[in-house]
Amino acid sequence: MRAGRGTLIILIFLIASYALIFPSFEKARKDIRLGEVKGFNLPPLVVKFMAFEFKSIAADLHYVRASQFYGGRVDRLAEATRDDWAWLYTNLWLATELDPYFQDPYYLGNAFLTWDAGLYVQANKLLQKGMDARTWDWTLPFYIGFNKFYFLNENKEAADYLLKAYERPGAIPYLPNLAARLYQREGRTEAALAFLVNFWENERDQKQKKAYEIRIDAFRKILSLEKAAALYKERNGKQPEKLEELVKAGLIKEIPQDPYGGTFYIRGDGVIETTSKLANVAPKK
Repeated sequence: MRAGRGTLIILIFLIASYALIFPSFEKARKDIRLGEVKGFNLPPLVVKFMAFEFKSIAADLHYVRASQFYGGRVDRLAEATRDDWAWLYTNLWLATELDPYFQDPYYLGNAFLTWDAGLYVQANKLLQKGMDARTWDWTLPFYIGFNKFYFLNENKEAADYLLKAYERPGAIPYLPNLAARLYQREGRTEAALAFLVNFWENERDQKQKKAYEIRIDAFRKILSLEKAAALYKERNGKQPEKLEELVKAGLIKEIPQDPYGGTFYIRGDGVIETTSKLANVAPKK
């Protein structure tokens, strides 16, 4: 009975102590989180030398510093400056210099340096380092390809990286189709068609093989329209404004049907496009 009473007294004492001390801990935590705690970054060679055999721990430290500082900015709704982004990039670079296999810095850098900071080249430089080290990880070349397509408008380079991603284990199966589409947008329809046929010939999965067949059909039709439009320009000294002009000129019998359900058309710069964007169009109700 006395033992039970003693335990209860100790428990009450601990709860009371916690209630008294907790506010000060919480204030200290917020002060640390909200403070300007960027700190100074040493050169990579110096950091490596000082870390000795504890490079993985030092990599964790730099990654935590970077994520904590950015998190504090988000909490305060404060806009980061160019110096802040440069500091963040340097910390992530240092973390991956210490441990090039460390996945999180690459993902964090890609998310923040692209969408928030607009530092697309730096983000891809960091991702390239990860791609070279983590040779089994298909997501890193995929992110580089996405950044080159979405932010930098470098379609051919984007396609090259998508194919590199596809060569790695676990990659999503439709990457060759995306790469072919980007090659086609760069006016390389014939090359895109050739390598897509190669993928089709070596594909064993029947569902994916069918997807290749549809894309091949679309590209063959686009290629025929491109050749007809080029011949029209050669004869008339100008690009056709509409594909119907190719029919009137006798260069094609009719405008082919887009296998994805869209409608082919010609842009002002002579590029053949389709309203489906080479993706299945929902049937009209």
